[in-house]
Amino acid sequence: DGFLNFRTVTCLFNSTKADDIAYIDSYYLNKLKIISFDSRVGKSVGYTEFGVSNTKRWNEGPEVTRARNEKERYCVHNVGLDHRTGLAKS
Repeated sequence: DGFLNFRTVTCLFNSTKADDIAYIDSYYLNKLKIISFDSRVGKSVGYTEFGVSNTKRWNEGPEVTRARNEKERYCVHNVGLDHRTGLAKS
């Protein structure tokens, strides 16, 4: 017995331009999405009562700045690598 929780981080892209890349960081509890940050929106969104109460705090604190910076650190860097090593050759 217990709670299943997990997190997914996704980079959506159709080119290597930073403006065309979206960073999505989602948190799940018992298979239900509770919070998601989308770089296209620029803030976290809550999908449950628990998620909404946490996003208010996250969007006013350093967490939102960290999430915004992750697009550059994680997505832009890796999309460039993926494109150079495989996608451009297919």
